[in-house]
Amino acid sequence: MKLVHYLQWEGPALTALAPRFEGVQFVTASSTADAVKELADADAFVVAGPYYAGEVAAAVNAKAPKLRWIQSSSIGTDKFEKGGVPAGITLTNAAGLKGRTVAEHAMALMLGFVHALPQMERYRSAAHWARDDLRSEISSLEGQTLLVLGYGSIGKEIARKAKAFDMHVVALNSSGEGDGAADIVASIAGLDRWLPEADFVACALPATPGTDSLIGADRLAAMKPGAILLNVGRGSTVDHGALVDALRSRSIAGACLDVFGEEPLPAGDALWQLPNLILSPHVAGTGGPAGLRFAELFSENLTRFLEGRDLKNVVEIGRS
Repeated sequence: MKLVHYLQWEGPALTALAPRFEGVQFVTASSTADAVKELADADAFVVAGPYYAGEVAAAVNAKAPKLRWIQSSSIGTDKFEKGGVPAGITLTNAAGLKGRTVAEHAMALMLGFVHALPQMERYRSAAHWARDDLRSEISSLEGQTLLVLGYGSIGKEIARKAKAFDMHVVALNSSGEGDGAADIVASIAGLDRWLPEADFVACALPATPGTDSLIGADRLAAMKPGAILLNVGRGSTVDHGALVDALRSRSIAGACLDVFGEEPLPAGDALWQLPNLILSPHVAGTGGPAGLRFAELFSENLTRFLEGRDLKNVVEIGRS
């Protein structure tokens, strides 16, 4: 059996598993060209969602006759929906593995914003002891209302961590029900009712037709002038142009973004130049135990695949 993996930072953890699986050839693809070449006789493919595009997706659909299983290291399946997965290939994802890691990054972004870390770095580069300037810029999460959009594994972890910082947490999901640390769980159909009350709005939503540009000009205008928008879900949930306008006019105080509608973010994009923005290049799910948890899931699924058993985290998408 031949297994090809085309990943970012999870690759070494997977390669380290090879000695456990006698008879399985582990092949590392370091580029799109490598992946396309190796897929020609691959039985299984491990790939990061952002890499499943263009020539790679085309190769899966037309040049991988033996392929029977794709394990994604990502949670979202929108890239696979767009690229297409032929019938007969099982797709599994990393749902439930990165909630803690992404939520920790989300808290880091919010804390960095309210404690003026970007300003501190600018003052440091100018060798300016800005104690008096910074005192007026630093605030706190304590007592602030956090509105979490999407209450799956990531949203629940954001809520849990936010409560440790004494925030009031309202979480919205499709059902309006759920357990966890949030003080209130309500339906996302009531988004417009909750937006004006939030000091922070954290998006942890998947990319679906219903979430596309969910946060547009009208909803940004409905937010408090001092509110901060955080997005660690999918870039498509926020209207890019409307957000740029809101940040430029300071109709909201700022934003912390880990995801974008177009990635990598183009060098000429207006977001790069905005001072009231912390920009994180889609790394929230990276680092720490998340990689080990993914390796454990992969190991379990590879064992099941070899034994002909049902795989974990199977996802159903539209088929090509």
